[in-house]
Parts: sequence; C-alpha cells; structure tokens
Amino acid sequence: MAIIFPLHKDVSFFEYITALRKAYFPNFVIAIDKMPSTENYLAQIFFTAALWRWGLANSFRNGVFLKKCTIQYFKDEGYVILQASPTTGNLFIALFYVMSAILFFVFLIFTIATNGSMWLNDIFGFAIAIIILLAPSTSVYLRDKKLLDKIGSLGAELEND
Repeated sequence: MAIIFPLHKDVSFFEYITALRKAYFPNFVIAIDKMPSTENYLAQIFFTAALWRWGLANSFRNGVFLKKCTIQYFKDEGYVILQASPTTGNLFIALFYVMSAILFFVFLIFTIATNGSMWLNDIFGFAIAIIILLAPSTSVYLRDKKLLDKIGSLGAELEND
C-alpha cells in the first residue's frame, strides 16, 4: 500500500522526520531508522495497548498488520510517499482468515444448491461465522491505515517556527 502526502512548503524533510520521532501516537510506538546509502527512512510500527493484549490485534505479530513502512521524499515535487507492507507472517494470517471466510461462503452456496432450500436461521449462522472470520483482519487493517494517514498528514500540518 502506498499513500502520498504533501509536505508543508516551509518544512524540510529532516524536520518532518524529527517531528515524526517526537510525535505521540496513542497505543503505538514508531521506530524510525535511516536506510543506508539512500534518503529514505524505514519505520517499524509496534502496537502497545496493554488492554488489547488478548483482543483482535493479538492475532497479528506485534499487534500490527502493516508493520514495515518506507518513507520516501521527493524534493522536486514536495511530497512524501509512505509505502507500508505486512510482514510475511501477518500476511499468511490475514490470508488464512480471508480464505476461511471464502471457503465458508462457498460451502454455504453449495449447501443451498444441493439441498434446494435452507432455513433462515442456518443462513444467519453462516453469515455470523463469516463476519467473525473477517472482523480481525478488517478492523486491524483499518486501524493501521488510519495511523498511516496521521503519520503522513503530520508533514502537511507542520509549520516552520
């Protein structure tokens, strides 16, 4: 996933990275390191909410789906690109949830087609099971995307002191 954000015209990329290191994001810790021989930075995102330790986020490693984030700056255009990606383990977990939901849906259609009809209670049961399978991946993805939006928009909100 790649997101493009404008950088405030009076703010340098270094000031943006410094502000990002100092910024407080509730329930998250962001570690930022310069990538060798490039102008880019690598951000590692960690979920730290103790109350959610056994919640939906715990199904993903470190509680975050989009853990690795590359921050690139294009000086001529004046914008920052955030490229976030899940780790391999998190990608397999998300694919397991999605594939399970798809297989469950196919099984539901197959059951309806072979039996000719099905009770409404059974269909609701299948629908609830599919929603339960998709809820962790969807909610954590949306939460992580919202965090990336905050990280990117920080560069547009900064003003030169």
